[in-house]
Amino acid sequence: MTITESLEPFGHFHDWYLDTVAVGPNHEPRTLTLGLYLNDKRATVTFEGVTCVCLENWGLLNIVYAIQLLQPDDKDYTRARNVLAKGERLSDRSGVHLVYVYSTLGAEIVIEFASLQIESS
Repeated sequence: MTITESLEPFGHFHDWYLDTVAVGPNHEPRTLTLGLYLNDKRATVTFEGVTCVCLENWGLLNIVYAIQLLQPDDKDYTRARNVLAKGERLSDRSGVHLVYVYSTLGAEIVIEFASLQIESS
């Protein structure tokens, strides 16, 4: 299953609330986990093999507009790369994928990573 196919059953998390950001171990491979909820549904999205991340505008209320996988020909790819340049790169390598967590309100996040896992309840 592709990353986009993994996100589609959740509507790319449109209008879900982001309430948790957890960083994995301080060694390779690093992880970043987002905790999200919508009504009585809960999901965790774990990005594995994270090589760089930048989180901006964290607030007391964070509503996701969409979690989108970006390709080099996407209109926001350069913008995402510019945001990511503000992040701290802790690895000489680059991740295979680039995701933008767009915000309706609050946090926006750009993540460079190798793979992702979604768990829901």
